[in-house]
Amino acid sequence: MNILMINLPFAGHTNPTLPLTAELVKRGHHVTYINAEPFRKSIEESGAHFVPYSDFPTNPTEKDKKKLSFPAAFRTAMNMKEQFDLLIYEMFFYPGIEIAKRKGIPCVRQFSQPAWSEKTWDAAPFIFRTSAKLIDVQVLPKRAAQELSLEHTCLRDGIIKSKPDLNIVYVPEAFQLERKAFGEDYIFRVPEAKAVKGEIRIPYEEMKAPIVYISLGSIISDKGFCKKSIKAFGNKGFSVILNTGRVSPKSLGNIPKNIYAYSFVPQIEVLTHTDVFLTHCGMNSINEALTLGVPMVAMPFMNDQLTNAKRIVQLGIGKRIHSIPSSSKEMYEEVKTVYTEALFKQNAVKMQNIICKQLSWENVIGRIEQLVEKGS
Repeated sequence: MNILMINLPFAGHTNPTLPLTAELVKRGHHVTYINAEPFRKSIEESGAHFVPYSDFPTNPTEKDKKKLSFPAAFRTAMNMKEQFDLLIYEMFFYPGIEIAKRKGIPCVRQFSQPAWSEKTWDAAPFIFRTSAKLIDVQVLPKRAAQELSLEHTCLRDGIIKSKPDLNIVYVPEAFQLERKAFGEDYIFRVPEAKAVKGEIRIPYEEMKAPIVYISLGSIISDKGFCKKSIKAFGNKGFSVILNTGRVSPKSLGNIPKNIYAYSFVPQIEVLTHTDVFLTHCGMNSINEALTLGVPMVAMPFMNDQLTNAKRIVQLGIGKRIHSIPSSSKEMYEEVKTVYTEALFKQNAVKMQNIICKQLSWENVIGRIEQLVEKGS
């Protein structure tokens, strides 16, 4: 098969798609992957042929990514003269299905978070729905969507009402809210958690158990939160690995010896040593924790993080605390509870065992190949 993949330049939407890309290449299929220049290295390492957006900055700012990536991705794909057998796109880039229609080929959609439906949208917190609308205005305003002659001109309708024949959802099936609202055309498959070597050597052998890992992901960086974490756990009975993101650890003042602060950590490596993970609830981080059987304390801020946190509590694999306002005392007490109450760990390990049984790509690749054969 000659496959065209399209995505947007955001790690949380691109990284979950790379294992499938690598698997398709491994099985002899040719994959052309359209994305922005910062993702060239990781995409080429998957074995795909990388095609950068045309008329797009080489080193885009966050504003560039939000404002320019949708139309750049769309026009780059439409201007390609090569004939493809299949188009695969990630849910955030909802115009993907329109490109497939115009090129006369079948398409597959990937979800980097739990899938959306009318039921999940109605059940989502008000702040989630509001956030989705605000993102909509930033990434592809209605006028811009109309200029591309899209059938649906907003993120909500583009995801919920434009449904391809096959959808791959990168979350544990049990994690999906309203699972019965999605048919057999939705396959649930958690990407493998593969450790990436980092330049920083973390001295795990010096740390006293239990080990707590604290991270707000790659987007959220906050000096006040870092200081609050230090206050919560400094000189207490935990060893803490604190991912400070864009905040320099040197700017945090005197850090107690039981706190190990880094501006970047190899997350999967760290999670293999972690007893409790305090997380912002990005789906990538949750998947990695569950694949390794690590219970969590959920501290969501926005978007799908809110519903993800709710599911963590419902499944008994962790507890939730408020992000705004949060208190050092609450952070400490809830982490302590998740560590000391064995049921949280037991439930996380149960989820880990279920996920490990579903790591084969056979069903996913088989369904993709059937779709192409049917459409040819």
